[in-house]
Amino acid sequence: MTFTRKILLGLLAGVALGLFFGESVGGLSVMGDVYIGLLQMTVLPYIMLSLIANLGRISWSESRGLLTSLCAVFLVFLLGGGAILMLSPLAFPPADAASFFSRTLIEAPEVIDFVALYVPSNPFSAMADNLVPAVVLFSILLGIGLSGAPHAGGLLTGLDTLTDALNRVNKLVIKLTPLGVFAIAAGTAGTMSLDELGRLQGFLISYTLLVAAVTFVVLPLLVSAVTPFSARELLMVPRDSLITIFAAAKIIVLMPQLIENVQELFRRHDLLDDEVEHGTGILMPLAYPFPNLGTYLILSFVAFAGWYLGRPLDFADTLSLEASSFFSSFVAPIVGIPFLLDMLQLPADVMELFVVSTVYTDRIRVVLGAMHLIALSTVVMAIRRGVFRPDFRKLTIALAFSVVAVGSALMLTRVWLQATVVGSYDGDQQLLQIEWMARPVIARSYSDELPSAAPGDAPPRLARIAERGTVRVGYVPDSLPWAFRNEQGIETGFDMEMANALARDLDVSLELVRVREPDISTLIATGQIDIVMSGLGRTADRLRLYRFAGEPIDLTLGLLVPDHERKAFSDSTLLRDRTDLTIGVVQRDPAFQRQIGELLPNASIRFVNSPRAFLRGDAPELDTVLYSAEGGAAWTLLYPNYSVVVPQPVLARLTGGYIVPVSDDPWARYINEWVKLKRRDGTVDALFEHWIGGGGATPSTPRWSVARDVLGWDIN
Repeated sequence: MTFTRKILLGLLAGVALGLFFGESVGGLSVMGDVYIGLLQMTVLPYIMLSLIANLGRISWSESRGLLTSLCAVFLVFLLGGGAILMLSPLAFPPADAASFFSRTLIEAPEVIDFVALYVPSNPFSAMADNLVPAVVLFSILLGIGLSGAPHAGGLLTGLDTLTDALNRVNKLVIKLTPLGVFAIAAGTAGTMSLDELGRLQGFLISYTLLVAAVTFVVLPLLVSAVTPFSARELLMVPRDSLITIFAAAKIIVLMPQLIENVQELFRRHDLLDDEVEHGTGILMPLAYPFPNLGTYLILSFVAFAGWYLGRPLDFADTLSLEASSFFSSFVAPIVGIPFLLDMLQLPADVMELFVVSTVYTDRIRVVLGAMHLIALSTVVMAIRRGVFRPDFRKLTIALAFSVVAVGSALMLTRVWLQATVVGSYDGDQQLLQIEWMARPVIARSYSDELPSAAPGDAPPRLARIAERGTVRVGYVPDSLPWAFRNEQGIETGFDMEMANALARDLDVSLELVRVREPDISTLIATGQIDIVMSGLGRTADRLRLYRFAGEPIDLTLGLLVPDHERKAFSDSTLLRDRTDLTIGVVQRDPAFQRQIGELLPNASIRFVNSPRAFLRGDAPELDTVLYSAEGGAAWTLLYPNYSVVVPQPVLARLTGGYIVPVSDDPWARYINEWVKLKRRDGTVDALFEHWIGGGGATPSTPRWSVARDVLGWDIN
């Protein structure tokens, strides 16, 4: 059996095992991680030694010619990628989306340190931190320094010996590829959610078809039209390497094999000489840190984001994307794509979808990246070897087939999505259908009526609660995601489940009372409610009116804004200078409004009962509504054309708490200690992730598998 077939067999067997046993084989991913680690072990030293040794052997005039050819071909490749990226929005018809709260929402955006990334001020630190661009630059400069240096021959011979040793070690590890591929495939197929695949199919289909078109049609045909090598050779020679790269999801681990693949192409045509052998050893490591077509085209996720949010990119947006994509492609997609989303004023919520997609897209991205390096090196070395001879007839045919392949990929995606996905947004349903984490206690709900007042000689609150067998919890309506009613009209949310836990720990049933904030003091004083649990933050005015107990959560102030205005509200310094800003504030709190007035002195501040009117478009006089970022994210699920923005630097933070009677010290002490207990035992964190982070919207049942769901085996 050929090695290629062994790799394919391992891949198929791993997928089959993952589908059969599901999450129970997820542990095999560890074996896959070990395999990838062994592959990575030799790569960075190999790149360094190969660059230093090969550049050290050639004169500056030779290296200058090589670099000139490389830059010219590289530019042509990226221009082609840019043209495809410009067309990528054509694949997507419109849709809507939003996501639950993520802690990254309240963090300052990461600043990319391009100097540290590309300039090796400390080469040893760059090696330790795996900063490949900086390591490559150091190796290039050292190689140029050795070029022509006296007595460098012995050192270069030693470097050749080390390079050969590293290559041998890498080949030994490559023999484990079928087993490594099996483990990786089993772990991925066993744990990836089918729901995640369903939500992402728009991007997965479009990117897969584009990668397939460029990898298997565009690059082989165009390269074959200008070199002596056939398109079939360009695909068949590196096939083992491409399959392994797909499984490992990394180009760098197969760098020595890719170099050998290019050399094999030249060897088959009796074109391999010292210049080609040394040149390929320089070109691949030199080109690796720079953008490749796989990384460039994955920026089409930004076009997908516009489609998914119901705001497809127009021509001006596409031009902006094109203008910024080149520099964004120099960094990892996880860093470059958020920059592009911000630039085009698209909500960062969709980055969660991108992160999920990388389980698959990282694998096909690196396959296209590897083919990019092979094609680039082949064309450059053909130029240097004097066999770069464009056949204009073949070139015309190759261009025609390329246009058809790319156009078909885009149109097939559009037709499929138009028929299957448009109108399927369900973020609001996900929020309203979240189930309780714990089994709720017996509860009674008051909406329009109120519980009876306590008699004047009633005992203290703890004794009163035990005597009547219920704890009365007040909540303010429309307090997403702290207290709200789901589709069945049942009170749910973070604080409603905290109230449920409080009743359980007190060994009583629960009475939930819907209240207005101005009535809280009276209702607590009369004993009609014992506590208010509704995501209320401590403010100066509230501290004067009420007594707070417990600190279940800290709140970060954010702004609810239309999606397309997100960028305009991201900088608090610029907001302070705006004179045309009208802000709705939900808290009826003069001291709090004065605080906001001091932070944004030129803004006009108006009280609103709820963000709902603004989000429905019924409050055109408002530019934004001030709300906690934790709660605002839930509102955007109901109104996905809006985003919650946390201006940087952060305007203000509040500490949440529960309102209790002013004069009842034992009850207040109990709530203080009880909340501390719930924080220590993990209840608060679990409920936060469940209700606010959206963990409750993800089914807790094991992922579907043949063994469990078809054969009925118990494999827990």
